[in-house]
Amino acid sequence: MTQSPLAARPPSLLRRVSRLFRFRLLTLLVAVTLISVWLAWKFHREPISPENVSQLQRLSEIPCPEAYRLVYSPDRSRVAFVSWEEPVQIREAITLWHVNTIGADRKLIDFAFSPDQRHVAYTENSTQAEILTLATGERRILETGDSQPDVVFSPDGKLLATGGYSTRPKLWDVETGKLVRELDMGPHVGGLTPVFSPDGRTLAVGNRNATTILFDVASGRRLLELPKHQSHGLAFHPSGQTLAIAYCDGSIRLWQTATGELIAEQAKLAEEIYALDWSPDGKLLASSGLKGNICLWDEQLQLRHSIPAPEWVISVKFSPDGSRLITAAGDAEGKVDRTVTVWGIPPALSRLFSRQK
Repeated sequence: MTQSPLAARPPSLLRRVSRLFRFRLLTLLVAVTLISVWLAWKFHREPISPENVSQLQRLSEIPCPEAYRLVYSPDRSRVAFVSWEEPVQIREAITLWHVNTIGADRKLIDFAFSPDQRHVAYTENSTQAEILTLATGERRILETGDSQPDVVFSPDGKLLATGGYSTRPKLWDVETGKLVRELDMGPHVGGLTPVFSPDGRTLAVGNRNATTILFDVASGRRLLELPKHQSHGLAFHPSGQTLAIAYCDGSIRLWQTATGELIAEQAKLAEEIYALDWSPDGKLLASSGLKGNICLWDEQLQLRHSIPAPEWVISVKFSPDGSRLITAAGDAEGKVDRTVTVWGIPPALSRLFSRQK
């Protein structure tokens, strides 16, 4: 009977091979464990809350000379760095590692992800918006008639709202690219900034030169007009019951979306307030602007923490899990390249060591 080659080897050789295999397996397991611990230490953060917000620290900075807008994908996996008249950089949401570029040959100024991840929308410094189907590369060009149009998808992904410098924001069918309806903002031309409510039933549209108006999406009917003029950023509370608005005079107001009642106001926080964003649980509101601090407010618009900031902080966003705050900042005249800064709560172990020093 023929012996197998393995059985013919001396027992001592088999033992050495077995020990070497076990050693390599153990080494691999130790390496995987160490890498997992390092990744958890580096990237895991507890959510930012009213209780711990005073411990917020700078975690990292990424040079991004023209960045002025940060846009998260609805599935929480990606964040877009939007620069003025540059391609859009798509990065992984937690690590912020670069994963893709959209519009490599284009001069883009605005960008949006669709909720189903099948489409993106973007605009150049023109009157046109485009919807791109990622799987096929098909493009639908929307002639908005408005210069520098903003773009935002409805929560169900069926509609795209466009703003821009005009008096009539528009709603478009995403699948066909056809105009659904125009909305009447009145006679005052201004930079229009549309934002959908979390349930998609209401569209709030700010006007850089006039008032903010809330529309019923299904009918296009006006619901409310909020009387204060000259808005910049708008942000619905996750409940949809409150709308936060940043104004050109450096103030913030909270409005009740059902009645238009003014809930709270903070005045003259900066020369201008540009951006607002609610934390995912709605317990904190972040604000930033020109010649003012990055501020964190509670739901009653009481200040919980303030961070000294560069002269010009054009964008502020909570990460979708609420563990990080990301800002895009620089100087107002563009003499210094902008940076994207990531803020978060230090790991518990780091906080323990810092207390012991």
